[in-house]
Formats: sequence, C-alpha cells, structure tokens
Amino acid sequence: MFLSHLLLADSSRSALRFRHVPGLLSTLLLAAGLTGCGETPAPVKVEDPAQQQVNTEEESRRKLSSAIQRIQPETMATQTRREMVVNSLNSWLATSAESDVEKIKISEQNSAALSPAALRTATAVRYTENDIVYIRDCLLMKELTESVWKQADSMSTSGQASEQERIVALFRHLMRNMSLLQADSTRIPVGLYEAMLTGIGSVDDRVWAFAEALRQRSLDSIVFQAATPGDPASPDITLAADLLIGVVVDDRLLLFDPLRATAVPKPGDAGAIVTDPAGLEAISNLDRWKTGSAFVVCHPSAFAPRMLILQERLEASDSAILYEELVGGTSEIRPLKERLCSVVGSAWKPEALKVWSVPEQRITAAAALSEEQKQAYTLLMRPLDSPFERESLNIGNLLADPTVNEAELTLEKKMEAKMLALEKLLERSDDLFGKPSRGLLTARVQQIMGNFDIEMIQDLQGIRIACMQEKIELEVPIDDKKAAVVPFVLPKTILDVQRSAVGDTLYWTSMSQVSRNDMGAAVATLRSYRRQYPGEKSFYASLINEAEALIILGDLKSAAVALKEADVDKSPDRARAQWMLNRLGAAAVPAEAAPAENPASPEKPSEPKPAEPKPAEPTAEKPEADKPASEPATPAESKSETPAAESPKPAETDPAANSN
Repeated sequence: MFLSHLLLADSSRSALRFRHVPGLLSTLLLAAGLTGCGETPAPVKVEDPAQQQVNTEEESRRKLSSAIQRIQPETMATQTRREMVVNSLNSWLATSAESDVEKIKISEQNSAALSPAALRTATAVRYTENDIVYIRDCLLMKELTESVWKQADSMSTSGQASEQERIVALFRHLMRNMSLLQADSTRIPVGLYEAMLTGIGSVDDRVWAFAEALRQRSLDSIVFQAATPGDPASPDITLAADLLIGVVVDDRLLLFDPLRATAVPKPGDAGAIVTDPAGLEAISNLDRWKTGSAFVVCHPSAFAPRMLILQERLEASDSAILYEELVGGTSEIRPLKERLCSVVGSAWKPEALKVWSVPEQRITAAAALSEEQKQAYTLLMRPLDSPFERESLNIGNLLADPTVNEAELTLEKKMEAKMLALEKLLERSDDLFGKPSRGLLTARVQQIMGNFDIEMIQDLQGIRIACMQEKIELEVPIDDKKAAVVPFVLPKTILDVQRSAVGDTLYWTSMSQVSRNDMGAAVATLRSYRRQYPGEKSFYASLINEAEALIILGDLKSAAVALKEADVDKSPDRARAQWMLNRLGAAAVPAEAAPAENPASPEKPSEPKPAEPKPAEPTAEKPEADKPASEPATPAESKSETPAAESPKPAETDPAANSN
C-alpha cells in the first residue's frame, strides 16, 4: 500500500516537471546561443557617465571643427553648394547647442536698436547662408590682421609696434588694396568678400572692411557723417570730408578719412603720409560734425545669440569675434555703445548712435538679384577662374562625317571638309580650350588673408604667364598616316577673361611688393601695369600707390608727377591726389609741366635706381625661377629688390618676374 502511494506521488511530480519542459528547453537554447558551449555569459559593460560626457563633448568638438573647416575662406572659395556648409553647422547646432541658443533671448534694449529685418536675422535660432558668409569674412579678417600686426612689428625699430602703428598700417593696407570704383560706374550689390577679392570697391566698402578688421583685434570703431557737405578744395580734412572713421585706442579716438585714404593729420603735421592721426578734438567743436550722425558698423548676424554660443565653443585655432553686444541685456559683455560713448563723451549720446545700414542693405539686395545682375556677377568673378587647364586634344573622330566617303575625296577636299567641321565644333563648345583651374582665385584668397611671402609673387607670376596664351595648336588628322598641325586663336570669351586676369595679377603683384616694403620693385611693376593695360580698372589707383612708394623712397618730384596724372575728372582717386599734392607743396611740379590726361601715353617719371647691378631679367614667356634675396631694403636706403625695368608688351621684360 505504501509503495503504491509512493509511485503515485512520484508520477505526479514527473508530470509536473514535464509540463514545464518546453519553457525550460527554450531558456537553455537561448543561453547556449548567447554564450556558446561551455562559456559563461560576458558581463554587460555599463559606460561611466563621466566618460559618456567626455565622449559626447569630443564628438561635438569634432563636428564643429569639421563645419568650421568648410567655412574657412580658402575652402569655401571653391565650394559651389553653400547649403552643404550651412547644413554642416546646423547639424552641430542640433546635437550640441540648440537648446543653449533658445535659452538666450535678445534684450528689449538691443531689439529696439535694430531694424525689423536685422531683428529677424538676430532672433533666428538656426544658421543661414548669410551667417556662413559672415563667419567666413570674420575668419578672413582675423588672418589678415594677424599678418598686418606681425608686419608692423617687423617694421618697428623696437621689434614691437604700438597699437596706433598697427592700426595705421592696417588702414593703409586696406585702402591701397581696395581701389575706388569709377564715379559713373554701376556695380551689382556685392559683399565685403567680393570687394576685397576683386580689389575694387566704394568708400562704403572701405569703411566696412576697416571696421570688421578692427573688430577681430577687439578694437571698436565709429563712423561719423557730417551734417553738411564738405568743401573738396579745402586742405583741412575736417572741412573737406563728409565721412570719417574713429578708432578707439586706450580711451582715445584716432580719425581716418576713407575717401582720401589717409589718417586725419594733427595741427602742424605737414607730411604727405600721416602716421600720427588726430583725435576727437579735431571735430568735436565743429558744428557740421556735432550735428551730424554717428554709426556703429556691424553685420546683422553679429547681434544673434547663435553667434555668441558659436564664439564661445570655437577652438582657439578657429577662434574669431562673431558676436557684438549692442546696447546690453543679452549677455554679460560690456555693450558696444557704452564703450564708444565713454570715449566720445557727451557729443554723441548712446541713443544717437545708430547701426550703419550698408551691410543690411547689401544682404537684402544680394538676395534679390535679377537675371541680368546674376550674369554681371558671373562676369565680375570670371577672371578668377584663370588659368584654363588644357589637355592634349584627340579630335579625329569628332571631325568625321559618316555621310561622306572620304576615300572618294582628294587630299585638298579632305582638309577643307575637316577644317569646316572643326570651325563648327569650336563654335559649339569652349571645353576644347580648357577648364577653369581657379588657380588665381586660390592665390588671391591667400593674398587678401595676408600672405605677403615671395611664394605669392611667384604664384601670381606663374598664373600670369599661363594666362598669356592666345592660341592653341590642334592636330587635324587627314588620313591614317598624316595629320596637320593647325593653330587656332582662343575664343573671345576666354581671351577677354584671361586678359583681365593678366592685368590683375600684375597689379596685385605690386601690392605684395609694397607689403614687403620693396618700394623700388613696386614702382617698376606699377609702371609696367599702366603701359601694358592703360584701360584697366586700377589705372588711377596705380598712380596713387606709385606716388606713396616714391614718397617713401624720398623722390617727391616724381611722386608729384604721378599725382598730377591722377588729378583728372575721370579719376575716382582725384580727391586723394589733390590732397597729397597740396601736402607736397613746393615739391609739386608746375601746372604746365603736368602730364596729359590721356592714360594711354603717361609722362614717364624718373626711374628709381637700384643700389647695385642686377642680372638680366627673364622674359615673361620664359621666366627664371624667383630666388629669395636678402631682406627688403628700408625706405631710407631706397633699394629695390627688382631692377626698374619696364615692358611695353607682355612678351618682353616684366619687373614682376624676378621680384623678391
């Protein structure tokens, strides 16, 4: 009896166990699949929260650095799809900083000082194409000012220039590198970058460039506009000028005239080149300035909280000043208006300082270009596509006519048919003549960022020689064994572009020579530029820059001759020429000795003489490699690194070809 009960209990337990067998097997199989035969399950790694934070921050830095590299001027110059650059920065914003931007609200004081359009720009959270352009310009100006500061230090006898010396050097650099537009010319609305890249701009462009460059050195500026028109004939700039720029240095103001491209001289300063600018006292007692207007120069994007956050997150190597606290209340930064009013005193109260409207107007106009204006913009920038790269052309199959049996044609008829086909082919496509290399664009971006090295002059010279080609030779197959080499003139569209680029490279070479303090070489190159390209846009600017170089070399009479030639109605630099002639005084040549106004046949001033013999220069067609020479001569020594040779034709001696 006991045994029967025991067996019954055992069978019940067995039934209970078997009822759970499917679940048990699935559990065992899952465990076996995860661990393998005979292996114990690996422990799940739980990342340390602190390490997670480090990894997140590192990823954010990587994203931001990648986005900023795309905005660097040299990278963005050849970037045709700017939306990709915008998306890259917004990708960083979305994952790392958007909530921080949203937390910052523009203060009522700042809002009240902005126009409705500027306020819309400032309150946006995400970055736009206009922001990318603004950041690019800030990075460019940062590089340029660093270069000018170093150059000013190297020119100082103490090895470190004063802040005033650096500011004067920056002003003179920007003025000579931005020629004025012809008074009767109409130009499409362009930004600061395009004005600097082409080297042609208005007085407003000069003001804009100077103010933005100063900001990258944490220097404040203010623009004064007189209430009444000035007297252009007055030798006193405070009575002649309509617009002046004030720069704050150590709680005082330095005044500059962007039209005449000079610092405002102090009483008793009779120099033609002013290096010690007058202060606020020069205009504070004049009614035309006291009752005039005062402006701060800022891009609308500079007031946006997103720029403040970006500025704070940038790595030191990519740093730039992007944000400006206008009136106060948005950030802890001391407001710009407060900083300025502490210097200008009661003459211009904070509420009287307005935001300069030019940057905003340019942005608005550039966003609404007509088709005709877009074409004009393309033509304006087209020379920077030079030189055109060409490969050997195999055009044999392109000239074959499948409807004609060439075996039945005489050799003369074959050649006639192929030449006719070639002419039609060339009419349809410019691709046969080469593709734009954008070599000049790349070199020019480096130059406006402050590259004054000898390699820059060599690059410009190489580009210039490459752009001189006017013909190409094509092999026209006659039959399987014969081919005729036929020279073809490049299409007018490409010739016009290349000719413009050739003139530009020569002029920009002279600007590099001036920046290197090689005044003798600069004078020779500027004269060569005018002889070869008398109708080019920088003709009159070249006269002004030559005069300044000659003044530094101590040749005041030759400087006066050059200035006389620029003192004509059609010269956009006439105000500058007249002011400098007045400053030269007795050194000016008599009126009857002044050269004719025809730029095609300028009177030749005396040549600057090199201090020692130089080897024969290479021709433009077969240049010798530039060889670095000793350090540039100081102005007192009047030495030139380049012989003052000139060339009436591109194929002859070019003073830029061997400039150091």
